[in-house]
Amino acid sequence: MRNPGGLFRGRILVPVAMVAILAEAVVAWVAASPGETYTLPRYEVVDTTRVAREAVTLREIIQRCVEGEKTKLSGHRDMTYSFTVRSLVLWKKKKEIEDDVFLAYEDSTGFGRTLSLEKSVRHFKKKGDGWVEDAGDRDRDSPIRVTADDEDSENLFTRLPFFLEEQQEFDFELLDRTLEEDHVIFKVGFRPRSDFKPLPSGTVYVDADRYRIIHEEFTFDRNPFPLLVKNVKRISRHWKELPGGEWVVSKILMDVSLRGGWTGVMPEAVKVGVFFDDYVFDPGYDARRFGPR
Repeated sequence: MRNPGGLFRGRILVPVAMVAILAEAVVAWVAASPGETYTLPRYEVVDTTRVAREAVTLREIIQRCVEGEKTKLSGHRDMTYSFTVRSLVLWKKKKEIEDDVFLAYEDSTGFGRTLSLEKSVRHFKKKGDGWVEDAGDRDRDSPIRVTADDEDSENLFTRLPFFLEEQQEFDFELLDRTLEEDHVIFKVGFRPRSDFKPLPSGTVYVDADRYRIIHEEFTFDRNPFPLLVKNVKRISRHWKELPGGEWVVSKILMDVSLRGGWTGVMPEAVKVGVFFDDYVFDPGYDARRFGPR
């Protein structure tokens, strides 16, 4: 922790009067002719100027974060973007890599459409300490499929992160305040209040400049799928700022260990990465590409 108390709770003393006295003395000394004696004038210092910064409470951080999240795409009515879902499925002696490429449209009303562009699957076999691709066992499919998002979709215009939309389900804790370059970053943790609901715990990083979330990490203290899943090692969502000032998702990562991998029939683990790119704002809805609304 980089002295958060000094950033938020301490008082900064600024002796303005003393600075003025010293500045005037130096100017007069430089202007004086050689051999001339300069007498420092007398000033009466009444008081110093005190500047105090109030600490931001956890409740205020959460409330401001809700408002800040709503401004990530402010000024825009719609957008398109592409994303690739890469899945790595691991067995003891083989692995499978599947890539699915999509094009998405979303607007500020909550409407969205997703266009499936391409799908490819590659298979690998274990050979010694490395992997060898089984070129004869490659699947490639390029169907053009359009799906309409329903009201529960993760529309970036209208949906807040789940822990902000359902605050009553979680307990929050301010874990740290750090200074990164010229930005104050709040590190906030949250845990589900109920021991019976399989909700995630997590840590989020909030930029105090405009109270926008810049990074999220999640885990499950209570396994949501105990018969299938052994352990959820990591789930994270990463954000980035575009040149126009918009904050958008850059990638989502997940790493899960499965049960039954010792048999060689069931996979041991699944790793998923979703990578977002090609954001275009205010293009309008293209019915020729996405179909009629």
